[in-house]
Amino acid sequence: MTKLIEIKDVSYSIPYGKTVLDNISVDLVAGDLLGVLGRNGVGKSTLMDLLLGVRPVNSGSIQILGEDPLSVDRKNLNSICFLSQDIVMKGSLSVRKVLDLYASYYDNYSKKEEENLLTFFQIKNDDKLGSLSTGQQKKVATIAALSSMPKILLIDEITAVLDPETRGQFFQALNRHRAEYGMGVILATNIAEDLISRANKVLFIENGQGTVCNPDEILNLFNIGKVA
Repeated sequence: MTKLIEIKDVSYSIPYGKTVLDNISVDLVAGDLLGVLGRNGVGKSTLMDLLLGVRPVNSGSIQILGEDPLSVDRKNLNSICFLSQDIVMKGSLSVRKVLDLYASYYDNYSKKEEENLLTFFQIKNDDKLGSLSTGQQKKVATIAALSSMPKILLIDEITAVLDPETRGQFFQALNRHRAEYGMGVILATNIAEDLISRANKVLFIENGQGTVCNPDEILNLFNIGKVA
């Protein structure tokens, strides 16, 4: 399988502060879902920042589609999308305007996928973001990201604001894009149930250390009861 992301011996410390990530190694191949799991504050979002090039690693290396995230001459940026619960767009924007903004940036944006996803998530083009619930706004963000046809989708904690039905739809849409287009996904979450029977493998972060494990080991890592 094609390797999309390679994280090798990566460490990161807060300037003048503690070590957040210590010698982390993991990779992502096409079509896979890699879960990044851990309690609040362990460094899941920090890892996302490193992948996005927002922060520099202290040691080790990251390659995304063969490029360093900090390179000033990247050619694959429009093959990567990012979804986060922290991204908020202006309430005055219409759904149509948001989707058009994505379409103007991503070379492979698919109007056909957009139409299918709008129907699937039951979102209307003329709705204003400010009139939608937080969960509905995340549906719009998901439609925009998947319609952009990325090779890599990075997701930070977005499922925490989705109701059970929408969460199921969300993963159904992800799975279709993984299967049909080979999209690779990294999902950072502290909700273990998001990854059970869904992730191909899980990076569990605790005390700065990363352990790569199988999804069926998650319950033991968090010491929680069996999911019904």
